[in-house]
Amino acid sequence: MIPRFNKPIQASVIAVLAAVTALFGLAACTKTNAPSQETAATQEATAAATPAASAAPAATPEPTPDPALKPVTFAWLSDTQGYASTYPENLNTMTKWIVDNRERLNIQYVLQTGDIVNDPKREKEWSNVQTAFDAFIGKVPLFAIAGNHDIGGMVHFYTNFYAFMSHQNYTAYPTFGGEEAEGRRRYDLVTIGHEKFMIIGTGYSLQPSDYDWLNSVLKQYSDRTAILVSHWYLNLKDEDYIADALLLHRVVAGNPNVRYVLCGHKHGLKHVEESYDDNADGTPDRIVQAIMVDYQALPNGGDGYLMLLTFNVVDRTVSITSYSPVLDDFNYYKDESIETFTMPLSTVDAG
Repeated sequence: MIPRFNKPIQASVIAVLAAVTALFGLAACTKTNAPSQETAATQEATAAATPAASAAPAATPEPTPDPALKPVTFAWLSDTQGYASTYPENLNTMTKWIVDNRERLNIQYVLQTGDIVNDPKREKEWSNVQTAFDAFIGKVPLFAIAGNHDIGGMVHFYTNFYAFMSHQNYTAYPTFGGEEAEGRRRYDLVTIGHEKFMIIGTGYSLQPSDYDWLNSVLKQYSDRTAILVSHWYLNLKDEDYIADALLLHRVVAGNPNVRYVLCGHKHGLKHVEESYDDNADGTPDRIVQAIMVDYQALPNGGDGYLMLLTFNVVDRTVSITSYSPVLDDFNYYKDESIETFTMPLSTVDAG
């Protein structure tokens, strides 16, 4: 039988039961929200034993190419007198092509190894070449030396040659080194890759003063690899060297930093590797690459052929090839090895 309580007692009982229920509920909440020390220790140990998730490694960035190590090209013209006298439009095409392609091929210099004109007294010829070579002003430095046709041979008439060269404003280029005697002698200081080079040359018909100057400058900059620019250095046949060629060979033999000689004068092409025993121990210490280029015997002043020399400091090579912007053609001769070949890059630092 269920006992019956009056209302005051019933209210009291309900209040007590509510208090007891609340007390047990609080205890239950306390156990849920605040784990025991043993449980907390277990959780910490478990967390310590579980390795933390590592972040994904960052991608290794590609190294930025060093722009200084990009291959450098020199465009080389020689014996342009046929264009100056008769075919100026071909010379215009050649110089324009060089400028138009200077960024694509990284053309940093134009070299001219003499006989710019045929008759140094004809103003029309100087005017023709100036029009063509004006394309280089402010864009590509021009390094030119005088050939026998530019100065009247032994007459040494430098007035027109110097006026032509002065128009190029070549002394404003940061690579300009120095000159003497109205452009008769000149040198420029250039960098290829991170290596120091020098372009140096004198005009036709060397005098004792030219010989002494060459030796002096080459010794002053003995830490620079020298490219000697001359009008006459090689002969087509293995005949005895005379005049300019003989003196220049003495210069090359006496200066170990000379590694390249570029010349024209004789009608044709030739490449000779000359060896020198610099320390006189009976073993060659140095190879000099001597190259002669002269296309003037071809039709139309030379059919527009020029040479491209590309220096690659990464591969340690110098590549040479001929190209005619007039004909859009590589290599005139059937035996292409005469005009296109690769040489080792020889420098003072690397040997």
